[in-house]
Amino acid sequence: MYKSFIFAALFLVYIRVDAEDVPGGYPVNRFGCIYPCYYGPEEKKCQDFCGSLGGGFGYCYFYACYCEHLPESVKQIKKQGLLGCSNGQWVITSTTEKP
Repeated sequence: MYKSFIFAALFLVYIRVDAEDVPGGYPVNRFGCIYPCYYGPEEKKCQDFCGSLGGGFGYCYFYACYCEHLPESVKQIKKQGLLGCSNGQWVITSTTEKP
């Protein structure tokens, strides 16, 4: 029993270290804002979005869309921390200012 517990703990540590080696980031729009992501239907939207950017798998992480294997040409925030603003929408329909 004790050996099984130690094995499981070491296995989880190995997975954690291995997961940190996966390159990726939080894609941002032209205003530097992250794309909000809520678990459930939004997660599928994030997966599709990451694929359209040329990245690998996408998922919701701390309520933001995170993409694995994003190309360096895609504007992104690499590390978790203070994330950029969130406009609450995936598509910005207008960039003009009101007078």
